[in-house]
Amino acid sequence: MTEKDKKLLDRYIMHDTIHKLYHVQHKSLRWIAVHLGINFRTVKKFLDMDSGEFQKYSESISTRNCTLDPYKSFIVDRLNLFQDTPAAQMHDWLKERYPSFPEVSAKTVYNYVMKIRQEYNLPKLKPVNEREYGPLPDTPPGKYAQVDFGEYKLRKGDGSRIKVYFFAIILEYSRYKFIWFQDKPFTSENAVYAHELAFRFFHGIPGFIVYDQDSVFLYDENIGDYRMTDVFDSYVKSRPFKPVFCRRADPESKGKIENVIKYVKQNFLLNRSYSNIDNLNKDVESWLNRTGNAMVHNTTCKVPHEVWCSECKDLQPYVPVTSSTLEKGHKVLSTNKLRYKGSLYSLPFGTYRGEETRVLAQEEDGSLVIKTINGELLAKHLIAAGRGENIVNNNHQRDRSASIEKLSEQVKSRFTDKSGSEVFVAKLRDRYPRYIRDQLTVMLNCLAKYTRQDCDKALDLCLSKGLFSATDFKSILSRVTPIIEINEEVEIKPLGTPQTRLMVNIKPNRSDIDVYQNLFKTN
Repeated sequence: MTEKDKKLLDRYIMHDTIHKLYHVQHKSLRWIAVHLGINFRTVKKFLDMDSGEFQKYSESISTRNCTLDPYKSFIVDRLNLFQDTPAAQMHDWLKERYPSFPEVSAKTVYNYVMKIRQEYNLPKLKPVNEREYGPLPDTPPGKYAQVDFGEYKLRKGDGSRIKVYFFAIILEYSRYKFIWFQDKPFTSENAVYAHELAFRFFHGIPGFIVYDQDSVFLYDENIGDYRMTDVFDSYVKSRPFKPVFCRRADPESKGKIENVIKYVKQNFLLNRSYSNIDNLNKDVESWLNRTGNAMVHNTTCKVPHEVWCSECKDLQPYVPVTSSTLEKGHKVLSTNKLRYKGSLYSLPFGTYRGEETRVLAQEEDGSLVIKTINGELLAKHLIAAGRGENIVNNNHQRDRSASIEKLSEQVKSRFTDKSGSEVFVAKLRDRYPRYIRDQLTVMLNCLAKYTRQDCDKALDLCLSKGLFSATDFKSILSRVTPIIEINEEVEIKPLGTPQTRLMVNIKPNRSDIDVYQNLFKTN
């Protein structure tokens, strides 16, 4: 029997086996695929064909040539060496090894690699889980709780869907649960409020609470150095529990709450209709009382509510906090910015009044509304799409024009010729827009050291010669007139760093004295 005939026979046997497993033994498509080591789509395709259709199909594929047949030996060799190679990587290897490799879709390569695996009995190896698990002792009552968030789409009365978000917490010892819903994503303030509702529901506070590294609680993490958001950090300091954060992408560290999230979705939310968020929270509380906390738990074989009744005495006392304690708000940075969900948002200049400056932030229709503690509107920004953004409203930047105008008026007031001084200052602002403050400062220093008569002469000369620079004005004065007096010595402060001290050795450019002497020569 030739290899071609053998493949055809194997294909017929596979077709017959699939039909028997499905129609006689009533196995599922997924079970058949796993049992035979083939793709479930292949199982479905074979089931859709009767004997006559399958014969035509087998004859067609046995006679046609595949575009990737010339590369078969390379693929077989690589799969023999690295049996866990995915089809996507094999596609890249083919393009790397053969510069003239034809342009084929990734799906074509995938199908061909799967065909080779089946033909040469080279199934893709499942990754070995290197993590070892061991039995954990039961946590003592009142000691630990776990927190997580979930989201789900519910159908409304008009047929549309709405996404709801929920906060879930479970006491590890009793498996006693609390759920709270809202119709918008959770913020630090919402999460703090949900904690308070949960502690009131539990009639106590556990010693430790386990969290994911969620941006609601953390804004930075560096090898275990967790930096909590200002709101959550203030709240933790006001409560007796200690937060414990899991490693990133490690949901197995808090499997109990992960199961609760799944339980809520598959038992309470499945096929439930949505009317409003208040009714949903009332319904979930009723569900907890009759099912979530009232049914025997599969693992502990106990009713969570009954175990919780004895666990209450081990929880730390719960004393409600006032709304002012919960609404301490977000800390304002010294740069007049607010950090919110990993991004920075500008605030009006002067908002920062010290380390204890706080503002309130709330999301409304895709915008971040920032108010003072007293409720006065400070700013409104569109919420950044990702993290690490710097959102700045140009109106919040410092208005420097007022101080520049003040300096300009001081300079102009020192001259007798008001119109001439206005022209000179205007030219300075045109020529040195970035250094106008320095130019005006030099002018004021000169006006303070020399008489008004000498300054007027220097200004007239600058205007007549077209010299619009504070350094030129200063040089002309120093060449023709002695300084009238220096009332006090100028204190020279040393430069701060070794690098900046090197600037002492830099010599500025000097104008030749002949340049200024020629200015006084009459034409």
